[in-house]
Amino acid sequence: MKKITILILTFILVACSTKKNTLESNNKNGNFVINKDSVSIITPYIEIKERSNFSFIEHPDKRKNLTDFTIQTLESEYPNAEYIEIPFLFKDYRTINSSLERGISYKTENAPTELLTDKYENSIFISINGYFGDINRGVMMLYVIDNKNKKWKMIERYVYDNSPLETDKTKKRILKSLEKLK
Repeated sequence: MKKITILILTFILVACSTKKNTLESNNKNGNFVINKDSVSIITPYIEIKERSNFSFIEHPDKRKNLTDFTIQTLESEYPNAEYIEIPFLFKDYRTINSSLERGISYKTENAPTELLTDKYENSIFISINGYFGDINRGVMMLYVIDNKNKKWKMIERYVYDNSPLETDKTKKRILKSLEKLK
């Protein structure tokens, strides 16, 4: 009995100490093509916080810098795309975030009306939630919205274990997810 207990404890310690693999993507849709001339870029939803001494500190300036960087990265891939600013994403981000989370968790096909535009066939929307400081991790999601049918066309989800402020890695994640649209 004692050997079994020691064996189980050893197994638990080894399992807890090994590094977990980062989830790259859980998209089941595969690759598809969108019309680059009929696409808009929607204001990214960025929520980052510093974790320091068991407290979370917001940094609006760093969030703004990461938002601008994300927009520039998207515009470099889609130079003809129009940028559509949705200011309420930052003033009332809980509304849009809860709409997105509800849509994903309940597997709904309808896109939130807050993100729809009549002018373009598709819209690209990126959401980045992450922590830096004592903890470095987060989640990036890419949404492609079919504005005509008011449906999600694709949702890419990437879990990462580094600081969201590492712009080179963030750019690689964005570009990798956009490769599925070519």
